[in-house]
Amino acid sequence: MNELCKQEILELTELLRYDEEWEDLRDILTKKGFALSQIALVSFMEDEEENEYGVIVTKDMRVTEYSRSTQNGNNNVDSFKIKDITTAKDEIDKYPQIDVAINMIKNQEILS
Repeated sequence: MNELCKQEILELTELLRYDEEWEDLRDILTKKGFALSQIALVSFMEDEEENEYGVIVTKDMRVTEYSRSTQNGNNNVDSFKIKDITTAKDEIDKYPQIDVAINMIKNQEILS
């Protein structure tokens, strides 16, 4: 399972950094103060109501959960909500990818 999580984290982080279709998310994260070279996208989900959810781990081991609505082309910073869950064990436990990402960062497998 760890290898699958590692692959998912690497793929999501690559999409976030370089994929043209993710430019709006990159712009919003930058406006919110995230340095793209210092974050790993460890979870990403979309629902049928055009809501998007994700979890980011930073190089300094901060964990942030985000959500936004993309209904009707609404991709602006106003629809973007962030929540620091670094110390929220119940929230962290929902995402096994977080521990994998933290180990990857410590081992310099990502964000080196």
